[in-house]
Amino acid sequence: MDEQPVAPPLTYEETPEIPMAPPMEPPQHYLPPVKKSGSPVKAIGVVVAFVALFVAGIWLSGYLRGLFSSTRQPSTVNTGLTPTPTKKGAATPGDPYAGWISYEIISSITKKAVPGLSYKLPADVLAPICDGVGCLSQGTYLPGGTRFTVAARGANQALKDYRGAIITDANGKAFTTKTMTLKGLTGAEFEGTFSGRTVAGYTFSRMRGVMIETSATTSIEINHFTPSGIVADFEKDDTLFDQILNTLTVSANAIPIATSTPRPATSSGY
Repeated sequence: MDEQPVAPPLTYEETPEIPMAPPMEPPQHYLPPVKKSGSPVKAIGVVVAFVALFVAGIWLSGYLRGLFSSTRQPSTVNTGLTPTPTKKGAATPGDPYAGWISYEIISSITKKAVPGLSYKLPADVLAPICDGVGCLSQGTYLPGGTRFTVAARGANQALKDYRGAIITDANGKAFTTKTMTLKGLTGAEFEGTFSGRTVAGYTFSRMRGVMIETSATTSIEINHFTPSGIVADFEKDDTLFDQILNTLTVSANAIPIATSTPRPATSSGY
């Protein structure tokens, strides 16, 4: 028997190992960074700084407003002719003028006190001083912010007597006028709410005053007004003004003390 050739045994190649990719991580979702809340101390500091700037702004505004207003008014000249207080009122029970101070009216010609003319002001009101070197009138400020002035006029004074003329301001604007009496003395009350000017150089937005006859040829003017650009409590000062008028004293000594031709002007204007 013939031997059949034996086929060589089959060989197998091992399939090479395929490297495995690393396992995929799950996708990461982007999250915006979380803002940390500000420090409470820092927030309080910002609020305090804002409030400080706000208050500073209000103060600066008021300062500038007052500065600009003062530039529109004439400078009050202290000539050394300040009315001298005569005496402080006695503390009489029930006396509404207890503690008030008495002042005399200065003559614009002699620069001395006019005999027999005086009035009182509350102790907390500054003493009146001359409005300018000529001392045509003397003035101060009442608690509400209005300016109070007094002036002698007529024969022997620089300002003429009001009788026989229309009472106006320095620009010729007429006041509303009516007759009145004060402590038995004849006079005229005048008032106006308009932009006006006094002969002393003050501009005003409202004024009220009186002219009181002290003799056949002389009189006195007493008024108060709101200076332009100034916020004042006119009504409050007007009540005080009436009280001041009630303190006016005109004695028999209130007579002409010099000879002069009066100028055609008054402290209120005409």
